[in-house]
Amino acid sequence: MHLRGTGYALTASLMFGFGVVLAKLLSGEIDAVLVAFLSLSIGGLLLTTYLLFTGNSIFHNLSQLNRADWINIFLLSCIGTALPLLFIVAGFTHTSALEGGFILQLNGMAALIFALLLLHERFRLRQGLGILLLLIGSMLVVLRGSQGGVDWNSGSLGNLLILAGAIGLGFGFIPAKRLSERVETLQLTALRLLLGAATLMPIVAFQLLFQSQSLLWQPTFTSLWALPVYILTSFCLGYLSQQAGFHLLKAWEMATIMQTVPLFSTVFAVLLLHDTITPLQAIGGFLAVLGGVIASLSERKPVPIATAEAMSFQQESEKDHVHHE
Repeated sequence: MHLRGTGYALTASLMFGFGVVLAKLLSGEIDAVLVAFLSLSIGGLLLTTYLLFTGNSIFHNLSQLNRADWINIFLLSCIGTALPLLFIVAGFTHTSALEGGFILQLNGMAALIFALLLLHERFRLRQGLGILLLLIGSMLVVLRGSQGGVDWNSGSLGNLLILAGAIGLGFGFIPAKRLSERVETLQLTALRLLLGAATLMPIVAFQLLFQSQSLLWQPTFTSLWALPVYILTSFCLGYLSQQAGFHLLKAWEMATIMQTVPLFSTVFAVLLLHDTITPLQAIGGFLAVLGGVIASLSERKPVPIATAEAMSFQQESEKDHVHHE
């Protein structure tokens, strides 16, 4: 089961790494809001159609969900999917695919921190060292050129937007894990995409009504093939594989494997966009990947606080029982 879960996670990493390059291609021809809305809505409709084709429905067993489940679905769709996607696509209009791919890796650190705060997992010294390495490595990736200067005019805004998107994606790990045992993978992914598209619909409507002249819409042959491939890979196969992996892996295990996204995005950026990577950025990328892996790994499986307290109470009871005897 663990091996199969690792396969799902690696497949998701591959799809998301390829998606980084596709997002970069699309960002120069279609407005970020339109790319995000079209990707979520068309991806959700494709998955819904597949559900109907297999004799299932997107509304199957939804009446059995409780209030907490619906809150998690909303958080996953809006905070963990729609808004991060909007920030990421917008960020790629100001930065390169290489830098954006490495900065996106910070979603692993964000997932770890949210897991510590919301899932009450224990924090270890090894994880702290990994976080430090990840931060240092990510800072080096942002530095441009052999002289180590930062191009504030062209890259800083895009990097900040992608960073905000990475934090949102990391937060999405929490509701996705909580829902993994409550809603079927295909059904949850379809709901995630459609509700995410509904979240962006007011923004799209506002721009079409009041800012249509400034809305970027210059599709070329590149967009005609990149957008469908982006939808199929990142939003259908990518999210499906990741959600399937949550059935078999812990959240921190998923975060660990997702640190391979920059490796895939770097390969695709060099092959498709002919990007170049400086020695300083290569060192930073290596440190970021290494730090992300270390930060997501723990020496042993995290024990929830409630379970630890129960074990402690049981041990004390056994001691008292022995003492009375």
